[in-house]
Amino acid sequence: MFTPADVDRDVEAWSRSITAGSRKAAVWAQLPTRRRIGEKLVPTRVDIAAGPTAVEDTLEAIASGARLITNAHLAAGPFAAVVDILVRADSGVGFDANTAYFPVVISGHSVAKSLAARGGKTPGGQRPSKGAQRGKGCRAVDIGALSLGRPMEVPWRVKTVGADSQRAAIAHLIVEQWGCASGTVGFIGLAAGGPRWCFLVDAPTLLPGLSAALSEPIPAIPSRVKECRSCEFHNHCRAQLVQREDISLLLPGDRNRQLREDGIRTLGQLEAAGRGELSELAGAWLHGEVALRRPHRRWWGDPKLWAGADRDRGREPLPGVVEVDVDMEAHPERGTFLWGAFDGQRYLAFADFTPEGDEGQHVAEFWYWLQQQRRRAEKAGKAFVAWVYAAQGENYWLRFYARRFGGKVYRVPRVTEARRDEALEASTEARGQRPAEVEVRMPTVEEVEAFIASDQWADVFAQVRRALLGTESLGLKAVAPLAGFTFSQQDVDGRAAIGLFEQAVRSAESEPQAAVRSIARKKLERYNADDCVASRRVREWLRRGAPGIRGLQGAD
Repeated sequence: MFTPADVDRDVEAWSRSITAGSRKAAVWAQLPTRRRIGEKLVPTRVDIAAGPTAVEDTLEAIASGARLITNAHLAAGPFAAVVDILVRADSGVGFDANTAYFPVVISGHSVAKSLAARGGKTPGGQRPSKGAQRGKGCRAVDIGALSLGRPMEVPWRVKTVGADSQRAAIAHLIVEQWGCASGTVGFIGLAAGGPRWCFLVDAPTLLPGLSAALSEPIPAIPSRVKECRSCEFHNHCRAQLVQREDISLLLPGDRNRQLREDGIRTLGQLEAAGRGELSELAGAWLHGEVALRRPHRRWWGDPKLWAGADRDRGREPLPGVVEVDVDMEAHPERGTFLWGAFDGQRYLAFADFTPEGDEGQHVAEFWYWLQQQRRRAEKAGKAFVAWVYAAQGENYWLRFYARRFGGKVYRVPRVTEARRDEALEASTEARGQRPAEVEVRMPTVEEVEAFIASDQWADVFAQVRRALLGTESLGLKAVAPLAGFTFSQQDVDGRAAIGLFEQAVRSAESEPQAAVRSIARKKLERYNADDCVASRRVREWLRRGAPGIRGLQGAD
């Protein structure tokens, strides 16, 4: 039977396929097309078309000595793989005994993490850090110099998802069996402003992970793992899992291994096993509960929950404290496009919907406003706290923009609450009055690090994890309804938000589509505002003791 869920899954799969194709095309467009000044090598390229002869075509391209082979199809023995780029590593011409290639995977995820010290450089041609010089980093080469340039040591560490690592490892093994492996593999991942670098690692470092994956026995019956969500058989398997109340519904992947070895295979068995919180959580799952409340004594008195103020249960806002709630939206290749803030009364949006990007101006404006609120609170003798829900994303992008544009000054209309009132701004412009300009500055890495390490930057999610034990997700969309909050944009999630942003940017280039742009932008701002307000509602609910949900045994 073909269900609506099947349609949604297929649409999502098609969307991922289109996005992946666009991502690969963007990288392929950056590959070198001509000889560099002073360089003898010519970047010859062969594009392999999918089809019954694709493997043979790839072998012929290698035999011709091509320096770049895109969409390479590889096969040897039990292994087969399609890699986005096969790059020649040696400096020879034609094919000989020294010819060597390495596979490159273009990922839909970030593939490297900076090891640079505060204020350290990215791989933009600057000198490597001491960590990289000591061999703690990895090597990287500009996409525009693949097959031509010599990789440089950079203070970054390759960090990929399992599927990408395994695909690269299999491709390396095949090329090795073909007798022309360089011993290296490359990864190109998502990056703000688009990918520019191919990060390289030694292929043998990936082989233990591949070996472990291949050694796993094929299960005779379904068991839930994280990859299930995108599998075409998901609904078929889930029906079986639900029917037998399989333990993997609560504890997917390796999290249930020890319990299975102990003979516990169902949620009912786990509930009856007397395994403490796990058993209670199994019962909660069977009863359709999202979360259980931990004992109040373990979290309710945490000073961070009360922003350092005296506990005054049920009283909001807290006396002597100014609190704002922040949420950010980002495009994986463009960077952030919307920072929203809710001060308890008004929502403010700091956005960039220009086709070309504003070089971080909206981030600098957000930072300027945030620090204004902090200074006003301190001047009034009050504490100040900016709250986020799961701060990793906001932290990453604040650091990113500080590294890239730290210290840059932008001249913008004065950032006030009135400036964010579009009707007032429009009427002001109609009267021919130009708002006064103000200089806003992008913070430095040191300023960002100091702020996010302070008590003035706090994470609601950290408090939720202390207070609740979830049967699945403790994300904002799951927890906020427990606090009585209803999201207005039920059809928008992170993936849909990216699509709306792309729609708004495309329509910005066409005057007749101004209405489309306006609708997409307002929908995104409403979605972001919901998250800001929801974060506050969850925090207020926790301060009331998280009423309305069942507590663990002995929780009170």
